Amino acid sequence: MKVIVALVIVIAIGAALWFSNPDPQQPKISDEPVSVLPVITREQILSASDLVEGVKQAMLQSDEEAIEEWLDKALAVAKEAGMPSEDIDYINSDAAKDYVIFQAERSQFNDAIEKAYYELLDIETIKTEYPQAKDLFPNADKLIAERDKLLEQIATELASDSTPTDADRLAARQQWLTRHANQSSK
Repeated sequence: MKVIVALVIVIAIGAALWFSNPDPQQPKISDEPVSVLPVITREQILSASDLVEGVKQAMLQSDEEAIEEWLDKALAVAKEAGMPSEDIDYINSDAAKDYVIFQAERSQFNDAIEKAYYELLDIETIKTEYPQAKDLFPNADKLIAERDKLLEQIATELASDSTPTDADRLAARQQWLTRHANQSSK
């Protein structure tokens, strides 16, 4: 019985919709203005990998002019996308510049951690150089701990599954460095 009642309701709603539009081929046109949303957000522009990478490279070269050129490119993208004036004003602000530099510094932190990973370096000095990446520290610590665990496994294999000696650990480190020599130079 419930199924029949539900079916009658669906048919009644469908009929009401059908008859409310006299010409089914003619779509309803609203007199209300339609606001066009930009296809990109200011967050997407300011976090774009090419922008962050460009600013990062400019920072490594201490080239303030290049940083400004990258920010001008971001502003041009915002204007081309037809973003609202408040978004364009923000992208043109010092706050946006600070944000992009912050993102570039975090990217530099990730690069330094990757290098330390492959070169078997400690990361404590890297962490002090990049306090803006503090939220990334736990993941970096886990990565290094996993690396060290892998080194210990390699040393154990070299020791023929007995307790590895310092010589086995040194040999494991050498194997690691030989295998990953090209990784850290990227």
